[in-house]
Amino acid sequence: MVTSTNNQPAAALKALTAVEARILEAIADRIFPATETPGAVEAGAVNYIDQALVGDYGQFRSLYRNGLRAVERHAREKFAGKFTELKDVEKDAVLSDFESGQVQSFKNAADFFETIRCHVLEGIFCEPHYGGNKDLIGWRLVGFPGQQYGYPDAYINKPVDLEPVATVEPPSEKK
Repeated sequence: MVTSTNNQPAAALKALTAVEARILEAIADRIFPATETPGAVEAGAVNYIDQALVGDYGQFRSLYRNGLRAVERHAREKFAGKFTELKDVEKDAVLSDFESGQVQSFKNAADFFETIRCHVLEGIFCEPHYGGNKDLIGWRLVGFPGQQYGYPDAYINKPVDLEPVATVEPPSEKK
């Protein structure tokens, strides 16, 4: 079991190693950081990605493995430190190099960054039964009420102020 950066126990990993999960968590935290509202880590984006890599996104496992190693290697080359231990501005510089494809030792840097960015956002805003959007954090951030069974006419062309609901309850975590 890996411990997240906020010292809360994370769900048991299925596809990622503990080291890979920590690097991915640090990346997710820079893509969608917590501010006065929760970020990607709190929403469970890493758990979503880990579950997806043993399911529908299995074809991305090697990209993640190679890409996460490349992030670590690039961080050491550029800043002489582990990616997870860099200052936020240094992490951003490493990720900027990936986003722009400027990592000579990893030709798929830009594709890797775009894949992670998309998957992190999916993990924040997905249906919770896919492993992300913990406590409907993503939906609450944007005011999405989930898949309601219907809306009264009063909500036509007006913001919906209903409490979000998921269509399927997420599976309970075994302890």
